Amino acid sequence: MKEIRIVVRPQLLERLHEALRGCPGFPGMTVGEVNGYPPVASQAGAHSIKEDLTEFVPRVRIELVVSDALASMLFDAAVKVLEHGQTGESAIWMTDVVQATFLHRTG
Repeated sequence: MKEIRIVVRPQLLERLHEALRGCPGFPGMTVGEVNGYPPVASQAGAHSIKEDLTEFVPRVRIELVVSDALASMLFDAAVKVLEHGQTGESAIWMTDVVQATFLHRTG
């Protein structure tokens, strides 16, 4: 199994969702709001904590845990949708999942 994690600008979520849903066998995804800290801000010199805290930018994190067979297709679909943006507006990575179970309530 693989975990695919994607961090994008909120404006790109709908386009990404459409692309992933178009893949046969799409299993669903988890979406959460996060804040990112751009690397350029940390290189600008000394800041106060207040200035640093206001430099966080809103992002959306998408997480999928999928079979190895489906992982490459979903990863490639995400890259295709997001590769035309500007530097720093999205990140995609895939890692191995050693063990996972999906719990559900019965009764």
